[in-house]
Amino acid sequence: MKDKFLKTFIICFVIFITSCATQRLSTIVGGEYNESKNETDYLVFPFGAVTIPGKWEKKEYNPVSKQQYFTNQDSVILAIAFGRYNNYEFNLDGSYKEFDFVMAYYEWDSEYFIKTYGLKRELFESDSIKNFLTYRIYGDIEQGKFNTYFLVGENRGNISLLSISKSDKWTSEEKFNFLKKLYLKEKN
Repeated sequence: MKDKFLKTFIICFVIFITSCATQRLSTIVGGEYNESKNETDYLVFPFGAVTIPGKWEKKEYNPVSKQQYFTNQDSVILAIAFGRYNNYEFNLDGSYKEFDFVMAYYEWDSEYFIKTYGLKRELFESDSIKNFLTYRIYGDIEQGKFNTYFLVGENRGNISLLSISKSDKWTSEEKFNFLKKLYLKEKN
């Protein structure tokens, strides 16, 4: 009787412990420069992929924001992050979807920069059909000038976050157009 109780207890304990474990989704990350096509591929499967025109060198990775940084020969800094719409602190319940998510992300992200650093924001373009918007965060901070261009987009629950910073060689229009072309050409 004691053995049966002990076995039952162990089985229940194992079931309890395994049910408490968080579920994790495995991802495959890859990408490289294709010299014959003069483009750099970057993918985070199953969330998204992008083909960047030209040669871009992979730099640091921010595990908190899930941003992979790249630079090109003009020293332009490009950051790319892919994820799911319900993995953001303001949307853990998944209540914001599609363009509503894009707008909520813009408010959440830009408010952080405004409240934390006293920066300003400028909405550039929004498209509720293709579920993306572009904006700029700019101003002065302790380290100098801050001027970063962002695109946030949603496609079937997958989120694309693209940004360009530290580029004086491109106009504002060129930066926004570059981000928009990357998003609209993403491989799904």
